[in-house]
Amino acid sequence: MSLQSVLIIGASGYIGRPVAQEFLSQKSKFARVAILSDVSKVEKFAEIAKSGMEIVVGSFLEPDSFKGFTTIICMLGNHAMKYQPEIIDAAISAGVTNFYPSEFGSDISQGAYLSNRYFRDKQITREHLAKVAENHKGFGYTLMITGSFAEYAANPVFGIDPEEGTFDFFGPKEKKEPFTGILDVAKYVVASVLMLESKNQSETPCRTFRIPTAVYSWEEVIQTLSRVQGKKYTCTYHPNSEAHKLAQKYASEGDVDKELGYALKAMIGDPNEEGVPKPWDHDKFPDIHPESLETSLRRYFGK
Repeated sequence: MSLQSVLIIGASGYIGRPVAQEFLSQKSKFARVAILSDVSKVEKFAEIAKSGMEIVVGSFLEPDSFKGFTTIICMLGNHAMKYQPEIIDAAISAGVTNFYPSEFGSDISQGAYLSNRYFRDKQITREHLAKVAENHKGFGYTLMITGSFAEYAANPVFGIDPEEGTFDFFGPKEKKEPFTGILDVAKYVVASVLMLESKNQSETPCRTFRIPTAVYSWEEVIQTLSRVQGKKYTCTYHPNSEAHKLAQKYASEGDVDKELGYALKAMIGDPNEEGVPKPWDHDKFPDIHPESLETSLRRYFGK
């Protein structure tokens, strides 16, 4: 059994739910596994609590919430992500030794990702983690670089409307995107925590796992969706520069959601950027056999 005691933040979100379920299914391998919940949201976790998941009620800004845990898995959404530096400080003061920030996407350490507005809070969090790791010997953190969630291929965030059968994209159809199914992401997270037992203390504080399943052009994505749904898609391709202009427009109007949305569309459609450059790290997870984009989408649509 691992000595790691794991606390999950953001367990009610899109990626948080499967990660929590995967930890629950492998609960016997850990010293302790729990979900952190604000008192107002405890009811959201009633079902998983009945299945044996411990629920810790408290604030993610209070050190007391983290006492007794070695590892924190943070999966906060766009708006709450900005609190991560404060969460990290609270966790460290409570004795936490490992932190997983809200990454689960592209490799933001390169290219235009370094300056794109959508990834600003992730960049701030990375900088904070590197700084506190220098000042707290024995503290480490893990970056899970998954590419886009396969199920998000059917999500309006990418310009896809699966009901209407339309695709509105700010870039060329040949642009490629890395994808991983959310159930596989959950497996990688749990497996990576189990690896902490064998981590050499002389290693750098930051572990990075690049684990997309595969890369697909957006033309291939639409072909796959058409095949899965049995529906023909109407595709519209805009110049990538238009997404940048719209992001700037909504920023000037104070509409954060639309600003972030178009900043992401601009990044995804940029033909000069690569989401997760190789080499990847599948060899570190020999027991995980990830599903294809089509398999993920068939599961998503119940096909």
